[in-house]
Amino acid sequence: MNPVDQFRAAFFDKVIQEEKKQEEERRQAQAKCFHKYDLIEHTFANGYQQRSCSKCGNGAVRKITVWEGTKGCVIS
Repeated sequence: MNPVDQFRAAFFDKVIQEEKKQEEERRQAQAKCFHKYDLIEHTFANGYQQRSCSKCGNGAVRKITVWEGTKGCVIS
């Protein structure tokens, strides 16, 4: 193997390892987060909405009535 190929292999192995580490850190942060889905990403024609957590970036798709369901809830 020539030096250029060795450099390429080492460089891309390092990049891949860094991406894996960042993905694992992101996954752990999302697992520990108490999600607050404030960011509306997309509203679908069938009544569903895709939202993202404003703290960790986790996404979820649910019906609009589910997202808005607890707004008027009052416990007496």
